[in-house]
Amino acid sequence: MLIFATGGTSRYDTPHIMLLRPAAILAAGFALINFTSEHWRAYRPLLLLALASLALTALHLMPLPPGVWQSLPGREIIAEIDQVAGLEGQWRPLSMFPEGTWNALYAMSVPLAALLLAAQLNEKDRVRLLALVILLCLVSGMVGVLQAAGTDVRFYRVSSVSAGLFANRNHQAAMLGAMFPMIAALALCASAYTKHTRPVRLVAATGMIALVPLIMVTGSRMGLVVGLIGFSCLIFMRFSRDAGGKGFALSGAMQAGAGALIAAGMAAGSVFLARDKALDRMAAGTENELRMPVWESMLEFIPQYMPWGSGIGSFVPIYQIHEPPTLLIPGYFNQAHNDWIDIALTSGIPGAVLALAALIMFALGAKSALAARGVAGHLRKCGIIVILVLAFASLSDYPLRTPILSALFAIAAVWAWSSETDNTHKRKPEAS
Repeated sequence: MLIFATGGTSRYDTPHIMLLRPAAILAAGFALINFTSEHWRAYRPLLLLALASLALTALHLMPLPPGVWQSLPGREIIAEIDQVAGLEGQWRPLSMFPEGTWNALYAMSVPLAALLLAAQLNEKDRVRLLALVILLCLVSGMVGVLQAAGTDVRFYRVSSVSAGLFANRNHQAAMLGAMFPMIAALALCASAYTKHTRPVRLVAATGMIALVPLIMVTGSRMGLVVGLIGFSCLIFMRFSRDAGGKGFALSGAMQAGAGALIAAGMAAGSVFLARDKALDRMAAGTENELRMPVWESMLEFIPQYMPWGSGIGSFVPIYQIHEPPTLLIPGYFNQAHNDWIDIALTSGIPGAVLALAALIMFALGAKSALAARGVAGHLRKCGIIVILVLAFASLSDYPLRTPILSALFAIAAVWAWSSETDNTHKRKPEAS
């Protein structure tokens, strides 16, 4: 709950971070105290990837001798400044912007804590966590509606309209798009704990229909895309068939009706709540859109920093060095708005290798999730789709740089890696 209350922005200069990150570090330490070899074996690939990411970020901060860092590609400008300022012989890290790299390292405390804590939950507790996440996401959605209605509810100094608990409406929309598989998974998991599944199915269908106007009211073009992806991927969850064979199936008529209602809700939300703002912005094209030219310019100067990158978290000053005069604006680009390109620029080939490893893990996880059954199977499919939604959202924004969505990503990874047999809390043998 603290993450949702304070983790809606990616900015490092907000006072909320002063409360959240120390709490996350303490939570991660507490989780490590209770971490066992069983937890390690169950989630070894995820933990290794997280440790590799931490290690790479820390290595970018290691001081290097002058002859070493000056030989790195793209460091000529720093060497020239040192020479003019009389600072020759200074030891400097690989990162050209150490402050940003330190910020990135501290920012990783939130998803790391979420990963370590979620990895220790048993199957039933993972379902409870799913329900809690859905509830908090709905709270953010309703706050967004209040903001759209004109209520002056803002949690951050720099924030968009209809952003809910976030500072950026695109991040709100990405979270709402990820709720389609979460709601479906909760409804499917409920069949393992109750015989009264019809009310659960109706509530789930109602919740999905309500998501449509909540996404539309954000006015986010990206939200329309990821929302469609999240909804379309429900077929991956085999929503029409209960793996346990207990009859938790939606009839063809119910599925068609739910789909029609969601489509109608999208149209109604577009007209009455969002006033077609998202659709108007989508139809406007990219003539006045700066992101595409920025990405094109980044692709031109990225090779200058290969193979090691410019330093994790260094996008802002590096882009300002190369910013074309035609793209100058009164403000500044605080992020690349494409985390995949940002990885290539700031972390170079090592970061690209880690991203490739994550993609391979995703593909293997998706393949195994297709064959998974029971509650763990529903959670695995849900986790895979949530990761997919956030990965697509990262093509045109930076959702994983917010503590809320980075924590959700870590939790989704635990869901996606859920075992069909619960090894974290074994039952004690009954006395004979």
